Amino acid sequence: FAMGVTQFGQMTAGSYCYIGSQGIVHGTAITLFNAGRLYLNVEDLKGKLFVTAGLGGMSGAQPKAAKICRAVSITAEVSEAALMKRVNQGWLDEYRRDASEVIELAKEALAAQRSVSLGYLGN
Repeated sequence: FAMGVTQFGQMTAGSYCYIGSQGIVHGTAITLFNAGRLYLNVEDLKGKLFVTAGLGGMSGAQPKAAKICRAVSITAEVSEAALMKRVNQGWLDEYRRDASEVIELAKEALAAQRSVSLGYLGN
């Protein structure tokens, strides 16, 4: 019964020090895994699409967490600097400025059952 539910979501500032996205990626991945277990009855998110927004200091963990969970993710971001930081860090696999291109890439990855983190520069 308790499998996967021993992590509380607000852990990155538990020691009162901010360490950026690496401090939140574990809890974000656990949250995504548990959403899949609880609501979709699956052990991981392979073949599922996770759509979200924000690639800042805390939200930048979302694409990495989704990939850990084997999902396909699309993350929208309005700041090119924030988006490029995540690309350069390897936390975002690729990005596009055209929403239809990002959607097409996601469809291809879903059809191939391949996990990928995609960024969309836009709103």
